[in-house]
Amino acid sequence: MVYPRPDTPDLSRIKSGAIRAIAELAIASGNKVVSLADWTKAVVAHMRDGLTPALKAEIAARWPALEYYSDAGSPHNAPDEGYIENGFAISFPRPR
Repeated sequence: MVYPRPDTPDLSRIKSGAIRAIAELAIASGNKVVSLADWTKAVVAHMRDGLTPALKAEIAARWPALEYYSDAGSPHNAPDEGYIENGFAISFPRPR
């Protein structure tokens, strides 16, 4: 995928091949990266829509060792789930 696309943050900052590929797969299926955020432990690609069961299954098949996380949220943060690898992450929103 060529960056920057006018409607997508520059994903070349994501140096994990797996995390960037997941973002590209999500984009190809109609999702959108709404922001890239520099957190203390990772550069995080925040997606607009949730993680679909089909994408979750594909990730499990292609990158079985990739670290999955799920967070219930708090009064200040919405619930999310995603994957993290070597200081790079992707976050998909979950319903409260």
